[in-house]
Amino acid sequence: MAKLPFYFDPTATGVGVFLGPTEAQLMELAWREGPMTVKKALFLLGNDCRLAYTTVMTVLARLEKKGLLDRKKDGRGFVYTVAIKRAKFIEGRLKIVNDCLRANFKAK
Repeated sequence: MAKLPFYFDPTATGVGVFLGPTEAQLMELAWREGPMTVKKALFLLGNDCRLAYTTVMTVLARLEKKGLLDRKKDGRGFVYTVAIKRAKFIEGRLKIVNDCLRANFKAK
């Protein structure tokens, strides 16, 4: 059986189907709020957020490496901006899932 080239949890909701919980939460913030720093992300997540500054920093950097965010140096830190629109991201992931299903269930 072919393996998907990304995280996939069909029991999750929203983009959490294709991203881990923290990645999904931060991407939803980026799509909704626009450019952000780690500090702004923590502020937007609110008091209920129990994520460490370094955790948010690491996850944002990983999202940038995956091509979902762009980052630009700003002083000693970075400002992260959306590199792909939400609809385009979901469309691309669904296409890969569909292609994988077709390959695995092709009539023999």
